[in-house]
Amino acid sequence: MQRFINNPDDLVDETVAGFVKAHRDLVRVDPENPRVIVSQAAPVSGKVGIVTGGGSGHEPAFIGYTGRNMVDAVAVGELFSSPTAKSFADAMRAANGGAGVAVLYGNYAGDNMNVKMAAAMVEKDGIEVATVVANDDVCSAPLSEREKRRGVAGEIFMWKIAGAVAAKGGSLKEVQAAAQKAIDSVRSVGVGLGPCTLPAVGHPNFQIEAGTMEVGIGHHGEPGTRVEPLKQANAVAADMVKIVMDDHDLPEGSEVAVLVSGLGATPVNELYVLYDRMEQEIEARGANVYRAYVGNYFTSLEMIGATLSVMVLDDEMKALLDMEATAPGFSQTGDAAPELHRAAAVKTSATVREEVTETETAMPRAAETIKGPSVKNAGNAAIIEEVAAVIVENKAWLSEIDGKIGDGDHGINMAKGFGRAAERIAAADMTIDAAMNVLSDVLMSEIGGSMGPLYGLMFQEMAASIEGRTAIDADAFSVMLNAGLAGVRSTGSAKVGDKTLIDTLVPAVEAFDAAKAEGFSPALSKMAEAAEKGRDSTVDLVARIGRASRLGERSRGVLDAGATSCCMILSELGNGFSRRLQD
Repeated sequence: MQRFINNPDDLVDETVAGFVKAHRDLVRVDPENPRVIVSQAAPVSGKVGIVTGGGSGHEPAFIGYTGRNMVDAVAVGELFSSPTAKSFADAMRAANGGAGVAVLYGNYAGDNMNVKMAAAMVEKDGIEVATVVANDDVCSAPLSEREKRRGVAGEIFMWKIAGAVAAKGGSLKEVQAAAQKAIDSVRSVGVGLGPCTLPAVGHPNFQIEAGTMEVGIGHHGEPGTRVEPLKQANAVAADMVKIVMDDHDLPEGSEVAVLVSGLGATPVNELYVLYDRMEQEIEARGANVYRAYVGNYFTSLEMIGATLSVMVLDDEMKALLDMEATAPGFSQTGDAAPELHRAAAVKTSATVREEVTETETAMPRAAETIKGPSVKNAGNAAIIEEVAAVIVENKAWLSEIDGKIGDGDHGINMAKGFGRAAERIAAADMTIDAAMNVLSDVLMSEIGGSMGPLYGLMFQEMAASIEGRTAIDADAFSVMLNAGLAGVRSTGSAKVGDKTLIDTLVPAVEAFDAAKAEGFSPALSKMAEAAEKGRDSTVDLVARIGRASRLGERSRGVLDAGATSCCMILSELGNGFSRRLQD
């Protein structure tokens, strides 16, 4: 792998640093959070703020659409991972001009979790938040289940239309309605000819054999929904138009806007070759192209391929699309918006920027009575360090598993979060619950994705359930496990059989509780055995939650990465307690 990279772990931060320096006339870094990019024109007093966010590696998305009359603030995530809830919350605060904030983002598990948590964080600041979730990718789910479709390049149209309404002085409800109308009017499809490689992994998540193409490819390196023999450009273009236009089912004479984006390594001339035939095919179906955008608008590192997005227009949408907009990744001349005044000081004070990390209902806490063998709470934070060491050691394997049906970054992000937490725990003398809180804070504030909030809340609730105890016996460990399970369930909807970490966590908790009467040590062994069986059960399951769910039967036959990391965590947690049991 030959890349212009220093340390792969620093790639996102260095990308942001260079981006801001290159476009300092349009954007700036939020002084409260280096993972938030803010338009130089924001916030605007009395104007609805527009916020988005997502994983890096898609440049110019997402940061490239920060600017005048488009996006006001962007939360920046790791490569192919959702930004943290804190970054989304800070972006909301940075964009707030007093009229509320519209958060417009793609339909991915991590984004859904972190935006929801962020909205709760800023609610106490008096910031009203409205959301619209993009779901324009036709191949990721049938039309009857459109709510399950992922958001891809069609999000750009959503940001453009909503940004124009906000610039014209529209209310939060009007901006939300315009964004929803825009994304409802868009259909997208992607075709991949070559995979991408996450720098920290060093090899592609999957292979596209020579002479084949993946139809329905995702923006995160996910495999397509079907593999076909590679066709000539005209045939590929016709097939892509058919997929989106059949889903649209437009009446004769409809006007559309078309966006053709490369995926990172596709020569621009090839994109124009595709577009030439695409326009012919669209017009042959009785539609007229009002505006066309061809270039690298929403990429996937160095993937070879292209996406097509088609948005249906009416007179109102055409006027909004035509409005002037200026951003690093998108510039359009046209009608200017009414001049509004930049807010002098909209940011809340540091004392008000307190984050909401509590779940809606209080979790049970273990009673202090100690019965039988136990582990001292004080001085045993090394248990969490040992758990972290196992995750770091298995970084490559976890990413390899994830890459088979996902985006390949599970091990990377898990190792980064657990590794950072371990360093901080080792530098201080703390209790087990305090160490869990450190781990939770790192996962939720610095890692993001879907695993950030899931494991973050798991360890947060585990910590809360044993806080203040002098020792943890079998009963307390049971309360701790169940609190962790409740924390995971509070932010996700997965059930046993959905091919997620729940398939490991639930049977492990149940096994410990069932064996608890036999003694602490036997129960820990039963927990580990059940965790392994739960992990292995995911091989035969079809994913129903997350990115892998779009692959249907193609997700069968592979371990789930979350279930695998959960098994590692529970097994090593049990080992750590077992080694330290005292009568």
